[in-house]
Order: sequence, then C-alpha cells, then structure tokens
Amino acid sequence: MSEVTTVPTHCPYCALQCGMSLRPTGVPELPAEVVDRTDFPVNRGALCGKGRSAPAVLSSRVRLTEPLVRCPDTGALRPASWEEALTTVADGLRRTRADHGPDAVGVFGGGGLTNEKAYALGKFARLVLATSQIDYNGRFCMSSAAAAHQRAFGLDRGLPFPLEDIPRTGCVILVGSNLAETMPPALRYLTELKENGGRLIVVDPRRTRTAEQADLHLAPRPGTDLALALGMLHQVVAEGRVDEEFVTERTTGWEAARAGAMAHWPEHVERITGVPVPLLRDAVRMFCEAENAMVLTARGPEQQSKGTDTVGAWINLCLATGRAGRPLSGYGCLTGQGNGQGGREHGQKADQLPGYRKLDDPAARAHVAGVWGVAPETLPGPGRSAYELLDALGGEVRALLLMGSNPVVSAPRAAHVEERIRSLDFLAVADVVLSETAALADVVLPVTQWAEETGTMTNLEGRVLLRRRALTPPPGVRTDLEVLHGLAALLGWEKGFPAEPEEVFEELRRASAGGPADYAGIDYGRIEREQGVFWPCPDPDHAGTPRLFLDRFATDDGRARFVP
Repeated sequence: MSEVTTVPTHCPYCALQCGMSLRPTGVPELPAEVVDRTDFPVNRGALCGKGRSAPAVLSSRVRLTEPLVRCPDTGALRPASWEEALTTVADGLRRTRADHGPDAVGVFGGGGLTNEKAYALGKFARLVLATSQIDYNGRFCMSSAAAAHQRAFGLDRGLPFPLEDIPRTGCVILVGSNLAETMPPALRYLTELKENGGRLIVVDPRRTRTAEQADLHLAPRPGTDLALALGMLHQVVAEGRVDEEFVTERTTGWEAARAGAMAHWPEHVERITGVPVPLLRDAVRMFCEAENAMVLTARGPEQQSKGTDTVGAWINLCLATGRAGRPLSGYGCLTGQGNGQGGREHGQKADQLPGYRKLDDPAARAHVAGVWGVAPETLPGPGRSAYELLDALGGEVRALLLMGSNPVVSAPRAAHVEERIRSLDFLAVADVVLSETAALADVVLPVTQWAEETGTMTNLEGRVLLRRRALTPPPGVRTDLEVLHGLAALLGWEKGFPAEPEEVFEELRRASAGGPADYAGIDYGRIEREQGVFWPCPDPDHAGTPRLFLDRFATDDGRARFVP
C-alpha cells in the first residue's frame, strides 16, 4: 500500500466508532498517522485523545510477531512455528473433550472483536467444539442495561434512536456518565441540545466536567440511583404527570410499578440519596414539561448490585411519562466497548445465536442450524455466563480458548479469576501483546489488530460500520479468522470457517435474517455508500431502522412492560 494512500476507517476505542482516516508513514515506531475525516455523521471530524493516539499501538516494537508455546521442561514460553502452535492448541482441545466431554472446553471472547469474529467464534464453539461454554467480557460492561432493555422493550439496542436526535429533544437526563472525558466527541450533542433551548440534567455523585455543563446536577450518594429513579416516578404520580393514554394503550404492568414507586416519597428519597426534595421536584418538572425528553444511562447505575433494577426504574420513568416509542424521546444506554453492541448480537453470548436469537428457541435453532448445515438437535444449549464460566475454570471447565480479552486484569475478583485460570489443564490465548492472561497460557497466538484487518462493527446507535484494513500486519501475524480457520481444519472441519471477513459477513447476513438484529439487507458496499446502515434491515430495499418502537415495541403483544 502506498505511503500516500489515506484509508477511511473507524476508531476502535469506544462505541461511538468515530470516523477517521489513516495514512501509512512507513516508520515502524509510528506506522500510521491520523487524518481528519469530516464526512462521518457521528463525530463530524472530531476525535478525542484516544483516537488521535490510536496508531501508537500499531508499532511493531510492542507486538507479538510469532507464536509462543510453553516448554514442558522449563515452563517458559518459547517461539514456535504456526504449524506447531495450532497443532498444540488442537491437540489440547481435542484431548480435553475426549477425557472430560465437550463442556469441559470453554471459549471466552471480547466486546472488541468485529462482528465477523464474534460470529465465527460462536459458531466454532458450538459446531467444532460442541460446547455450551462460551461467553465474553461484555457481560462486565452493560449487561444489566441489556437485560432491562429486553424485559421492557423485547429488544436490546444501546440507543433506539440516532445520536442526531439528542440535540432536538427538550430534556435529557444523563445518569452515571461523564461524556466529557469518556466520549468527548459525543459531548457536542449535549452542547447543541442546550444551544437549541433544551435542558440537561446530570445525575452523578461527582461534580464532573459533564456535570458542570448541566442545567441541574443531582448528586446522589453512590449506589442510590435506584431510589432516586423511584422517587422521581413517585413525584410524577403525585403531581398528576402520568401520560395515562400512553400507559393504557402501549404498556402493561403499570399498577405494580406504580405501587413500588409510591413507597418512595420525596423526604424518604432525600434521606437515602442526599438529593434535596426541591431539586428532585425541579428535575421532574424539567423532564415532564419538555415536549420531548430522553434518559441516557451508562456504567454508573448499571454496574451496581441492582443494576438491572436501576435501569428498569429509569425506563419506567420514561414509560409513565410517555417518553418512549415516539420521536425524539426514549431511554438509551451509552454502550462502552468498541463493538459492545455488535459483539453481543451474533453468538458469543452463552444464551444467544446470531441475530439476537435465543438459543433455547426451537425456531431460532432450526434457522441457524439450517444456515450452518447441521441438525438443530446437535447444537448445545445455553451455557454459563461470563463470570460463572471463569469461576468454573479448573473444575468442570478444564481447557479454555480465549480471544480479545484479558480477564486476569478486567474480570471481577481478578485475583480469584487468575487462580482459576492457573488451574486449567490447557489455555490458548490469541492476542496482540503478551498480556497478563497470555503470559499464563500454554500457547499464545499473535493476531492482527484494528487497522490491520477488515471487518464490521456496530456502534451504540445500531449503525453497522465497515472498518477497512489500512496497514499490512507484521510478518508472522495472522487474523483471528485465520486462526479459527486453521483450528477448525485440524479438528475435522475443512469447510465452514472461511478466513475472508466479507465471506463470513455474507453468512452472518443469512444467519441473522428474520431475527431481532436482522442484517440481511446489509452488505459491505452498502455500508460504504451510506456511511453505515441501522439494523434491523431485512432486505436490500429496506432503508434500515434508525428509530425503533415508533409503531410497536418488540414484545409479543407490541406493548412495553413496566418492571417493578
């Protein structure tokens, strides 16, 4: 690739997936430089420090460039050929299956994997290894919000509306997010909201840079977000601000949710949260008097012991006031990881098949099995979720294949997880660097990273994006798809695991067709032409779906559900 070629791509570091361009430099210490890309609608040329410095991690000086295999004599990792490394992995997985059964083999993925890799990893686990034991690190990120989304709306997409709607609404309640530091390009949407006359309410125990821009800052004691949301719903009822028509026509379960809220009168909530009653009432007034309004949550309320209930309470506030299922209003979750949305849609979660299909749904199993060319009954059932899987290592799960994650550092109770990983009979890790987890492996496989491979990502809006390869990876490095292709062949699956990402995506389209996250109408060419396509998009003539739930929710009866 010529040094003067500029390749449009996307920043890998958060779920905005900001548009950027890379220009190769030919210098090993900094193989590429960032060039502004003003045409992408999400960030419109703006990048934060992470995006500006993203090329630094592409340096060959900090990379693994050859496989490593642990020497049984010395216990040290030594360089090895790809043939030896892949054979050692295949033998370790095969031996564990033979000795302890297929569910003794686990697979652990990551929210930073492309859609193609997440899809292929889930297929590899269920077909080649025949194991139910697969999950990924996204469970530690926003799984509580995803569960609340599913319970209330029947579908989990971070934002059911595009970011461009935020400046056009009348009021935003931002709960537990400091966008000014975590997603700086997104802060402009809140700035534009205020410029357009909208109001911003920030809920955060700290006086963050984002809170400083708020019209109203509520600072509850840490861990009391649930009580605050219930207190606001109580006030909505007490002041007669419930949208009775919306509640009657488009929801179910209101009476139980109402009863729960009525136990949280303002003075009681003040004692719990520390938020003064007058500020609580001001927040309700600002939210309800705006013609349209939104609630956006992030890790603050979600990563609590009652995270799903907390998110559900904020959703209940939206439903009770008719702020869902209509333009410029609704509840949304600010997804964190680079492909946190797409990474959980296509099969690397313990209970899901591609397209957000449920693994225990007979029709879903039949559809996906048909695409894969196997009998539905051969697919394993749901397995352990992420932490339960890690906790079972060295016990019922004896071997682990890990891609795109470093649980020794990132998992809850990391010291305990490290102990469980050390107790494994066999561990294989595919990674860019010798991470803390990779350093414990029996085999380490050096793989490409974001700018060295082509693949799709799905941002927090549900916009499917294409990230084109901008650089040639160092010699000796392979893609994760090539790794899975090689392992599948060694384990008896010569076909079904292509190494070309576009070929994988074409199969993903068929596997997701008809599912909640339907990608059937999306292809690489269309993504490039349209700067991304919103799912669900069931056929090539469909415009995509930037705004969900305008006609009905994704539940069986089309109604949203209050969850007390």
